[in-house]
Amino acid sequence: MVAPRRRSLELIPNEGTRKMTFRKRKKSIYKKADELSKLCDIDVCLIVYEADQKKGRAVQPETWPRDPTQFKRILNKYKDSKDTSAPGLKRTFNMSDFYEDKKDHVDDEDEKFQNLGKKISEDEYPTWDDRIDDFSQDELTKLIASLESKIQVATKKIDSMERYMGFAKKQNQSLVREETNHDEQPYQVPVLMSPPPLVHYPMLPSAWVSSSESEKS
Repeated sequence: MVAPRRRSLELIPNEGTRKMTFRKRKKSIYKKADELSKLCDIDVCLIVYEADQKKGRAVQPETWPRDPTQFKRILNKYKDSKDTSAPGLKRTFNMSDFYEDKKDHVDDEDEKFQNLGKKISEDEYPTWDDRIDDFSQDELTKLIASLESKIQVATKKIDSMERYMGFAKKQNQSLVREETNHDEQPYQVPVLMSPPPLVHYPMLPSAWVSSSESEKS
């Protein structure tokens, strides 16, 4: 058995046929709404506007249920559901609400990751050690001297790396010029200077603090 071919949904060009189809389909929709309401015990409300054939003519909508009292009751119930303060009822959720909800979700996730990154940073590089609160004046003086020494070493390391980067840039520029003129004269690949060794310096002198506690014991 061959399945019936689906009709393409497009505007019916003939006005008389279009009106007749509208009346038949409208009657069918009202019947389906009545069945849905009775079978599922729910409120169903319909508002139907007929096409305005004469431009500028006021179009009177048709409503279902036919009983005006029942129609107003369902309509008021819908209006109340749009009030977000109404307990137990959900407001209308349109596309604007959908994108706003997505934006809030992304903002919450972004804030969550930022807080996580901040916590990891604080755990790995703490800005304070509670053991320092019990230091004597002499121990605090030694701690300050140790910190100043580490700052000087770090400053020298930064200066050394900046000098190396400048030197490497000049060497690379020289290499490019040599390659451009390779047909005129032979060239040697310049040897780049090795970078300074990387040395890890903790944010807090935890090793010094530990050694200071060992001296106390």
